[in-house]
Amino acid sequence: MKLDGPVYGRPADGGDKVFAATENDTVYALSPADGSVMWSRHLAEPFRPHDCGNIVPLGITGATVYDPASHVVYAVAEDASAHHVLYGLDAADGHTVSQVTIDPPVGDRDFLQQRSALTLWHGHVFAAFGGLFGDCGDYTGAVASVDTASQSVKWFEASSSRRGGMWAPGAAAVGTDRLYFSIGNGDADQPGQPYDGTDSVVALNENAERVDFFAPASWAVDNARDADLGSMNPVLAAGHVIIAGKSGQGYLLDPARLGGIGGGTAFPACAAFGAAAAQGDVVYLPCADGTRAYRIGSQVTALWHASHTGGPPVLAGGRVWVTDYDNGVLSCLDPSTGAAVRQIPVGSLPHFATPTPVGNKLFLGTANGVAVISATA
Repeated sequence: MKLDGPVYGRPADGGDKVFAATENDTVYALSPADGSVMWSRHLAEPFRPHDCGNIVPLGITGATVYDPASHVVYAVAEDASAHHVLYGLDAADGHTVSQVTIDPPVGDRDFLQQRSALTLWHGHVFAAFGGLFGDCGDYTGAVASVDTASQSVKWFEASSSRRGGMWAPGAAAVGTDRLYFSIGNGDADQPGQPYDGTDSVVALNENAERVDFFAPASWAVDNARDADLGSMNPVLAAGHVIIAGKSGQGYLLDPARLGGIGGGTAFPACAAFGAAAAQGDVVYLPCADGTRAYRIGSQVTALWHASHTGGPPVLAGGRVWVTDYDNGVLSCLDPSTGAAVRQIPVGSLPHFATPTPVGNKLFLGTANGVAVISATA
């Protein structure tokens, strides 16, 4: 289905509708039967970044989230003046029921990007912010916690020095009493400098207050080498929080005690970009060199490597589905071996394109809309 711009964020399953949003600041409600447009709402004119960035124009980049209790879909639209506005739209017809500007209180909004998927938790919408591709300008990573009833906003600031982008494209990992986010590299990158909160996994409560954190003992070196944890969303599986990031080193963390600096258990992993998938004690990591499967126990066991893939994996219909977004292919993998059962050309894809299972179909954002694919292997 061709829409009015690229769909970077993963489509949201709204039951009787599927919601997709474009970089032209338009939200669409699609039929789950065939992907046809049921309604659309154009929210603003998008922003055109200067100096750096690899998405032009910048409209709605982070995935929308649907609230089944209120039947409202939420999206953050960046307008032509680089203001970031959280809209709540009625799922029935798309009319606006709420809107609040959520420009972070630190940095220059022209250089901030809302890339991560929105997370709905305890009556709050969480929106994470990072910088533009190229790390230009003045920005500091941040998370907004927006109370959906009062529209009040509370903030977490990721770095005490600057940078620390929060941009991994998936949603936060949801624990029993906290959310888990990853943070990218900061400006503190020399031995002896005080730790600035970056290259980390943080646990936040509903008011966006940090209640726990983990950072590798190598955080300063990671920051200097752009080898931080911020490229992967943490995932909860088999009683652990699992994170990898850019360095190739993975970590198992206790969800109740992340461990601070140097805590956790390290294991050889991969450079990971995007959201992982998990089923039971098996985790499928979004490795830059292709999906890898690991069994999580007292030790981490590598199971297989599918080198022909690259996007964030998704489980549906007893299979693992993953895009090769550089070559425009969606692969269906055997979860036991990683062998390709199907490979489906889907056309040009944005970075980190991730399908959403809806019934017996997959909805996948593309460079010009949404592709609808049968999920029957």
